[in-house]
Amino acid sequence: MFYSNSWTKCLICLIFIASGNAECPKPQVEGNVVLTNEALLMNDFPEGKEATFQCANGYLKEQGSERITCTSGKWSTLELTCKKKDCGAPREKPHLKYEFSEEGTLFGASARAICDKGYQLTGPSYRQCYATGWSGRPRCDVVTCDKPPEIMNGTITEKPGEEFPEYGGVIHYSCNEGYTLIGNKSIECNEDGEYNSLPPECKDVNDIPLKPTATISITTTSSSTVPPTIRDVNDIPLKPTATISITTSSTVPPTIRVSGRNNCVGEHDTKSATENAAVVGIVISTVIVALIVLFILYHSYKRKGSYQMGEDPSRTKELLQFQNN
Repeated sequence: MFYSNSWTKCLICLIFIASGNAECPKPQVEGNVVLTNEALLMNDFPEGKEATFQCANGYLKEQGSERITCTSGKWSTLELTCKKKDCGAPREKPHLKYEFSEEGTLFGASARAICDKGYQLTGPSYRQCYATGWSGRPRCDVVTCDKPPEIMNGTITEKPGEEFPEYGGVIHYSCNEGYTLIGNKSIECNEDGEYNSLPPECKDVNDIPLKPTATISITTTSSSTVPPTIRDVNDIPLKPTATISITTSSTVPPTIRVSGRNNCVGEHDTKSATENAAVVGIVISTVIVALIVLFILYHSYKRKGSYQMGEDPSRTKELLQFQNN
């Protein structure tokens, strides 16, 4: 009787020891799965106890059971597999497109916002795919330029309806009567918010200096053969020994006048300029010829005076022989 009670007590101890060895450790978390809140609050995992898993934040269940069981102090194999959540393509907005990273539209991916030409980005330039969807809300606003500048002696004939022209808007100018437009007759709002050129100017048509397209060259040639009158002491004319040829050349740039109305430049009065230049050339030639004639007469008179005052008779004889020849 004593021995049977002892064996009973030993058997009970072995059962308790076996029961203690059957308890499983706390489940380990790996990959993209996590324990549920219920399993996290558990401290003991005895034989036959179950632990529940779920997909991590940003992942969705693909297949398999979420539960494992403690058997003989070991956990069964977890069959749950998870995959990344797909945020999908961001919602389309006017003039806005995206450039995606290698992950595409899956959880953790990023996308760069890009605006069309003539539009500027407002908001974040990058969006991130989170468990709740895409972050940020960028948008593209049209580029605008400053208010069109006014011009003196002219008006804006056509412009966009907005106070501040948008990208691609064109402003047209014209000049008042009696003025002509210098520069581009229209300016356009560029993608950088600046106009493609300065506004034009309106100038009085009579004040516009025009460069002549050609140089009018007037050459006048006057040849005059003036026989010098040389007389000896006996008042006998001697044979002339020189012929004087005078050539004058004058290059006169044309005087161009501009006249007109209604923004149109008038014709150039080149005919009048040519006639004036010819008259100037003739006057200059005449003056030069007259001076040369006076110079010759002066020397002739001087030489005649020397003869009358009496010179060497041999010199007079040589002059007479020169005349006879």
